[in-house]
Amino acid sequence: MALVVLFRGLSSSQIAASRLEVQQGARVIARSIIDDEHQAPDIETGTRSGDSGLYKWRLTVDPVQLSAVSKLPQGYRLYRLAVEVSWAPRGSFRLDTLKLGK
Repeated sequence: MALVVLFRGLSSSQIAASRLEVQQGARVIARSIIDDEHQAPDIETGTRSGDSGLYKWRLTVDPVQLSAVSKLPQGYRLYRLAVEVSWAPRGSFRLDTLKLGK
């Protein structure tokens, strides 16, 4: 009886570790996409998507419409970058940030 309980506990731990590993992979991909977009000299608004192994991702770049935006230096705009990474069966991770650009 004790062995059954022990094996169930080990199985649950392995499942939890696997889920954590998949979530961490999604975070790495989202962060990488955001970093690439921050380093790009030009800003391209709209939506782009792709896949990376078991992950599918979508990046949306939109201008921000806020009253504080009027205080930006001449010729600059503020953009919202949103990345959503998903994986089967129903996992997803979202990362949002802002970028100042022309």
